[in-house]
Amino acid sequence: MSTNKVVGVSYSPEDGTPTVILKGAGADADSLLAQARRREDLPVVHAPTLTEHLYRTPMDTPVAKELFPVMAALLAHVLHTDRLNRESQQ
Repeated sequence: MSTNKVVGVSYSPEDGTPTVILKGAGADADSLLAQARRREDLPVVHAPTLTEHLYRTPMDTPVAKELFPVMAALLAHVLHTDRLNRESQQ
């Protein structure tokens, strides 16, 4: 049986590299996910394979270079979705 996992990643262009800032498993993951879904400014993306890779990354550590292409695609998706949401609210 697999345990739910959640990983939070922070990125700002000034830092240059996404960083793992939050991790949780099981009931902690469920609680963190529920909190994130209540906030409009925290995008939530379901990506189990990526989550497994990121979960192995120590807290406050940059994401491994091997994951940059996936993280770039994820960031592009989040930014696109955010822009569409802002446009629909105008």
